[in-house]
Amino acid sequence: MFRAKEDGRPSLAHSQADSGSDSEGSEAEKTPATPLTKEDLRAMLRETSADIKAYTAAALEKQITGLKKELEVLTSRTDHNERLIKDTQTKTTALHKDTELLQDRMLYLEDGLEDLNNRSRRQNIRIRGIPETVLPDAILPTIKAIFQSLLPNASDQELYIERAHRALRPPTYNPNTPRDIITKLLYFPVKEQLMKAARSHQPTYQDQQIHFYQDLAPTTLKKRRELKPLTTALIESGWRYMWGHPFKLSVKKGEQSFTLHQVADMQDFADHLGITLRYPAQDPNQATKETASHRGGPRTLPTRPQPKRGSPPTQPEQDDMNT
Repeated sequence: MFRAKEDGRPSLAHSQADSGSDSEGSEAEKTPATPLTKEDLRAMLRETSADIKAYTAAALEKQITGLKKELEVLTSRTDHNERLIKDTQTKTTALHKDTELLQDRMLYLEDGLEDLNNRSRRQNIRIRGIPETVLPDAILPTIKAIFQSLLPNASDQELYIERAHRALRPPTYNPNTPRDIITKLLYFPVKEQLMKAARSHQPTYQDQQIHFYQDLAPTTLKKRRELKPLTTALIESGWRYMWGHPFKLSVKKGEQSFTLHQVADMQDFADHLGITLRYPAQDPNQATKETASHRGGPRTLPTRPQPKRGSPPTQPEQDDMNT
C-alpha cells in the first residue's frame, strides 16, 4: 500500500478506500422503496371519499338553504296571488250578475218606452201616396176630404184633425215616392173606423191609390224589418200571424198558437215551428254606395220600390218625430 505523501496528496491506498465508499452509497440510492399495499390504497381512497363527501355536503347544504328561502318567498307570493285571484273571481261573479240584472232592467225599460211611444201614436194615421205637389197649406183640407169620403156620416167634430204634416225628412227627387203624411185625430174610435174603411174601400187621390198605415215607433219598425224572413216563411207555410203591443208576434195555425217576444229568438222560434228561414242576399251595388257615402263620396238617395197596383206596400221606415 502507498501512504500519503507529505505534500498532502492522498496515497493510492486511501484513494481506493474512498472510491469504495462512494460506490456503496450510489448502490443504496438505487435500492427501490417499499411498495403500497391494497390496504394503503383503500385507506387513501377512504380519506379522499370522506373529503369529497364533506365538501359536497357543505355545498349542497348551502344551496338547499338558499332554495328554501326562495321557495318560502315564492310560496308567500303564490298565496297572496291566490287570495287576489279568489277575490277577483268573487267580484267578477257579482259584477256579472249585476250586469245581467241591469241588462234585464234596461230591456224592460226600453220595451216600456217603446210601448209608450206606440201608445202615444195610437191616434195617428200614416198616409202614403199623396204627391209632393200638395203644399203644406193644402194638406189639412185634402186629408179631411179623404176622411169624409170614407166616413160620409161622420160629423166635422168627429173628424177633427189635431195636426197633419209630411214625414220630417228631406223630400226625395223621385216624384213617384212622395213623403208620407202623418195625421193625428182627436178621437181614437174614429181613427179605427177610418182604418177599417180604408181596408174595405181603397181610398184614392186624383185617381191614384193611397194607403193607410198605423203610425209606429222607429224601434218597432226596425224589429219588424228584422223579422221579415220569419214573416215571409210563415206566409209561405200557411201560418197566420199578428203583431201585438208591447212588441210581440203571435202565430196561429189551427189550434196551435205561439208567441215570439225577442228578435234574437227568431231562429229558435222558426226551428220550433219547423219552417226554414231564407235571408235576402245583400246587393253589392248597394253596399258599394253605402261604403262610398261613409267615405265622403257621392251619396245617392235611396228610393222605395213601387208596390204593385192593388196591393198595399210594405210599412215604411219612420224617421219623423213623435206626433
